[in-house]
Amino acid sequence: MNARNSVRTLFQNAPAAAFCSAQSPARRSATAAGVEQLEARGMMAADAHMAVGMNLENVVDWSPAWTFTDAFKASRPWIAQAFNTATWGTTWDDPSTPPLSLDADGNVTRLASWTNASGQVIQQRAGTLMFRGLGGAYAGGTYRAEWDGSGVVTFGFDARVVASGTTATGRNFADLQVTPTGDGIFMVIESTNPANPARNFNVWMPDWQGRRFAGQQWSPAAAFSPFHPLFLERLAPFHTLRFMGMQETNSSDIRTWADRRDAKDIRQGSGPGGTVSEPLVNGMSVEYMVQLANDLDADPWFNMPYQADDTFVRNFATYVRDHLEPGRRVHVEWANEVWNFGWGFEASHWIADQARLPENAGLDPDLAQWQIAGREAKRDMDIWSVVFAGQTSRLVRIAAGWAAVDWVTGQIAEAMGGSFDAIAIAPYITPTDEQRAGSTAATTVDRVLADTRANVATSLAWTANHERLAQEWAARLGRTIQLVAYEGGPHLDGRGAAYQAAFYAATNDPRMGDIERDYLRGLDAAGMDLFVDFQFTGQAGAAPWGDFAKFHRMDEPLAAAHRYRAVVAAGDGSLWSVAPPPPPVPVVSIGSASIAEGAYGTRWMTFTVRLSAASAQAVTVTWATANGTAIAGRDYVRGGGTLRFAAGQTTMTLRVAVKGDRLREANETFGVALSNPSGVTISQSAWRGIGTILDDDTAAGRAALAAMASSATTPTVRRVR
Repeated sequence: MNARNSVRTLFQNAPAAAFCSAQSPARRSATAAGVEQLEARGMMAADAHMAVGMNLENVVDWSPAWTFTDAFKASRPWIAQAFNTATWGTTWDDPSTPPLSLDADGNVTRLASWTNASGQVIQQRAGTLMFRGLGGAYAGGTYRAEWDGSGVVTFGFDARVVASGTTATGRNFADLQVTPTGDGIFMVIESTNPANPARNFNVWMPDWQGRRFAGQQWSPAAAFSPFHPLFLERLAPFHTLRFMGMQETNSSDIRTWADRRDAKDIRQGSGPGGTVSEPLVNGMSVEYMVQLANDLDADPWFNMPYQADDTFVRNFATYVRDHLEPGRRVHVEWANEVWNFGWGFEASHWIADQARLPENAGLDPDLAQWQIAGREAKRDMDIWSVVFAGQTSRLVRIAAGWAAVDWVTGQIAEAMGGSFDAIAIAPYITPTDEQRAGSTAATTVDRVLADTRANVATSLAWTANHERLAQEWAARLGRTIQLVAYEGGPHLDGRGAAYQAAFYAATNDPRMGDIERDYLRGLDAAGMDLFVDFQFTGQAGAAPWGDFAKFHRMDEPLAAAHRYRAVVAAGDGSLWSVAPPPPPVPVVSIGSASIAEGAYGTRWMTFTVRLSAASAQAVTVTWATANGTAIAGRDYVRGGGTLRFAAGQTTMTLRVAVKGDRLREANETFGVALSNPSGVTISQSAWRGIGTILDDDTAAGRAALAAMASSATTPTVRRVR
C-alpha cells in the first residue's frame, strides 16, 4: 500500500499564526567548526557571514500583509449564507445550508433557494471578508472593485460604495471608500444569473505613491508584478523567502496536481481549515510564488505537501526549473516539523498513522517516526534531483530536523541516505520551563528579557551540535553539507498563562532587537550558513503561541520595527561591522501619469519622482522615455535628462510632450524609466512610470473619459443592510 494514499487524521481548527520548536534540554556537546558558505549574493555585504532570509505568513484575510495589489486575492474562502426572506435574518455556514456551487477557478456559479420547515423561503448568498480582525491596521482610502457577469453584489462593514456602474469594457465596478476598523471589508453576492454569473472579482487597493493598480489583472506573462510595492520593498533585503506558510504546509490537503491552486484561481490563499464550501486547503500557487522570488531576485524555499503524489512533486519541480530566473537557487523541504505533535502540525500525526500500518510493522517503534519521515523526504528530493539533472547547483535539498535533539535530526538524515545538501533546524530562543515556573501576572518585561538573553547560549549549543553533524555528513559524502535555520528568532509563547502579556510586551520591546542582534552574531560564529527568520507579518496582540511578526501593519514605521531592523542588519552586512551602520540610502521612485490626447497641438504629461527620505546632500538620477504602444515622434516627443534633488528635497516632476491628433485609436502607453542613480537607490517596484495617452477621438473614448471625470453612473451595487 502506498503510504501517501492511506487515510489520515485531519486537524482543522480556527486560524493560528504559528507553532514552533518545542524545546528540550536534551543535547550533545560539540564544538563549532566552519563549513563552506552559500555562494555570494550581491546584497550581502561580506560573503564570510551567513545569509539571511524570511518566512512569509499564510495568505489569509486576517493578515496585515499588503501581499497583493488586488486585495481579493487574499480574501476568505466563500462563506455560504442563508437569507430568510420572511424574517430578513441571515445565518453563516448553517448546517442546513448546502455548500456553494463553484467552478474550477473558485467562482460561484449559482445560488440555491429552498423552503424551510416553517414554509419560509430561504435564499443562499455567498460572502467573503478582507482585512478582518486587524483593529484597522490596513490601508484606508478608495478601493476599486470590478467583476464580470450579472447579479447583485453588495459591500459593507468598513466599505462604503461611493460610485458604481459599468466600465467601458463591460465590467461591473464599485468604488469603495474604506475607513479601517476591526471589521474589515465585507462583500456578498446576493443573487446571480446562472447563465452569466457574477464572477472574476478584483478589489484593487488604493493608489500608492502615485501608482494606480485598478485594471491590473495578473497572469504569468504580465509585464507588471501582482505584489504590492510596499510588500516588495520591505522584503527586498532578504536572501531567501520560505513559502511554508503561504503553501499552508501544516494543514495542506494536496494529494494530486489537480488539487493545487493555480494562477487562474480568483484567490491565492485558503486558511488552515478552509470553509464548508471551500474545504480544500491548498495555499498559494507555484506561479505566484516563483513570480515573487523573481521580482525580488531572491532564492525560494518550498515545502512539499506531505500527502502529495509523485506527479505533483515532478510537475511542481518542473515549473520551478523552467520559470525561476537564472542565478537563483531553490531550497526544497518535505512537510514541516515532522517531530512536532502540537496542534495544527498534521504531518507528524500522519507519519504516526503510517507507522501503525501492517507494511511498517517491522520498523523499530523508537525509530519509525524518523525513518518514515526520512523515507518520504528522500522520495521527493530524488524527484527534484531528476528534474534538475544537469542543473543541481541550482538545487538545495533539505534534511530538516529538531534543533533541541540532534539525535532525531541524525536519524532523519540517515533515512534520507545522503539525498540532501543542507541540514536545517529552528534554533529559537525562549525562557525555559524552569524559568516560566516562577512567572506570574506580576512578572516584568525586564525579567522576561533577561531570561530570553540567558537562553541564547542554549540555542547556540544546539547549533554547534548540528554543525558537527553537518561536518560528519560532509566527510561521509565527500561534498559540502550546509547548516541552515529554516526558522528562528525570539519564541515567547505565553501559552495562555498569567504572564502572557509580559511575554508579548518583551517581544516588542526595543531591547529585544539588541538581544536578536547578539543571537544572530552567535549563530553566524557557530557555523550557520543561512538564517531564515520567522516571520514577516502577523496580527498584533498577545496570543498563546507568541508574536513572531516583524510588522503588525505593513506601513508600520521602521523605527518601531526593532526585530526587523536587527534581521536586516544581518542581511545587509552592517551587523558584522564594528563601525556604526551608515544612514539609509534614500530610494527613488516614479509614479505613472495619464492625459487626454487632444485633437491637435502639444500637451504636457507630468510625472512625479519621489525620494523615500530626504538626503543630507544633493542626489541625481537619470530618466528616459521608451516606446510602448505609443511611438516617439508620432504620439509623443522622446525625452530624457537628469533630475537633481537638492539636499532635503524629496519630490520633483518631469514633463513629456504628447502630440494630439484626430486618429481613431485605442489608449496608448509609453514608459519613463529611471537609471544611473547617484546617492540614491532605485525602487525595485517603481523604477518605471507608465504614461497613458487617453483616447478622445471616438465616442466610446470620450464617454470613458467623461465617466472617469464625473463618476455619474447608474448604481447596480447596494450596501449590506
